[in-house]
Amino acid sequence: MIFGVVQGVLHSVLLVWSYVWWIILLLIVLVVFWDFWLFYLHIRFVKAISWKLLEIKVPKEILTTPKAMEQIFGAAHAPYSYGLPLFDKYWKGKEESWMSFELVGRAGESHFYLRVPKEFQHMMESAIYGQYPDAEITEVEDYLKHFPEVLPNKELDVSGFEEMLKNPNYLPLRTWPSFEDPTEERRLDTIAPIMEIMSKLKDDEQLWYQLVVRPTGEDFKKEGEKKINQILGIEAREKKTGFFEGFGFPGVTPGEIVRAPFEHPSMEVKDQKKEEKQNLMRFIISPGEKDVTEAIEEKIAKIALEATPRFLFITKQGNADPGAIMALHGFVRQFNTQNLNSLKPNSIKTTASYAVRGLFVKTRIHWRKRILYEEYRDIEPSAKRSILNIEELATIYHFPISAVSTTELEKIPSRKGSPPAGIPTIEEEH
Repeated sequence: MIFGVVQGVLHSVLLVWSYVWWIILLLIVLVVFWDFWLFYLHIRFVKAISWKLLEIKVPKEILTTPKAMEQIFGAAHAPYSYGLPLFDKYWKGKEESWMSFELVGRAGESHFYLRVPKEFQHMMESAIYGQYPDAEITEVEDYLKHFPEVLPNKELDVSGFEEMLKNPNYLPLRTWPSFEDPTEERRLDTIAPIMEIMSKLKDDEQLWYQLVVRPTGEDFKKEGEKKINQILGIEAREKKTGFFEGFGFPGVTPGEIVRAPFEHPSMEVKDQKKEEKQNLMRFIISPGEKDVTEAIEEKIAKIALEATPRFLFITKQGNADPGAIMALHGFVRQFNTQNLNSLKPNSIKTTASYAVRGLFVKTRIHWRKRILYEEYRDIEPSAKRSILNIEELATIYHFPISAVSTTELEKIPSRKGSPPAGIPTIEEEH
């Protein structure tokens, strides 16, 4: 009997399958085609970008704080479209433009670069000159041309990692104002640790730091406001749009009209007052929750960009220095907090052996190195969206202040003005 039931069920399943198999197959084909279509549009968009590499040399004495760098990252947000039309996005393949701020160390030298699409070159140059009038900006040959298209190879090895936010985007990192001190001699510069690492590089070693940024909208701001309301005990209420608003009954829905003869309006008012009283009581929050809400408000108050911090350490095969990678992790850790947000390595974009488990470990690490290097060359934004506001970006990337003494940093001498007119002079006796 049981066998007959099972046989009947299988017969019914096969009968249904004979009618719908082509629909399921069509859906699978459409999904695969859609993925390939999006990939094709992205590749076409990337290949159409005309990149310009600008080297930025700054004066030896920079008295401005990273606040000036915030304005430069603010300019990087200018190309934002505030929402691409669907036709442009899914047919023409348009995307929000991005650019890359880079710091390259080799043989004890440090060089600041900006890799920007040609149409935004003058805009970014103006933004930099506006904050650093004495800077020198020069279009230079791409240093990547001196390296093979594929690494690692028999001669050179690559190691590194890509960073991402650990917690939701609306929670901030530790930013540069918390490192400030009224006394200039005691001021801490967050870029100093990586500059020190680069100053100790050997002739056959190179360290690349890439920060890819792309403008983004206000979705993270809405998420932050929702979290603040949750902490404060405020429930988000959607405004009711009634069917009878056009007839002089604002906010009235058909359901409320039907219930009106059976439900006294005072009941709703009473419940509303009770809810307001409960919300008022829940405004009493702990000091920790107060700090979190204030930090969220400060972050979402400033414009933000999608950010991809990426680090590469290139050396000869067999000469890898684990200490350099650990030092880079130490550079990143200074921006982390226990109660808000922190940066952590993207688990699939790190070449560390501890991140790879299972079979074929060496082969998988080799491919991770290759992918990380290719994404650096292609200036590819990460698929995992980590959103940083301009204050956070200026914290993790800016020109060093005068308190940083790295002798091999590529800086230009400070300009010397001519002496004021009318100063008395003493003629030397012959």
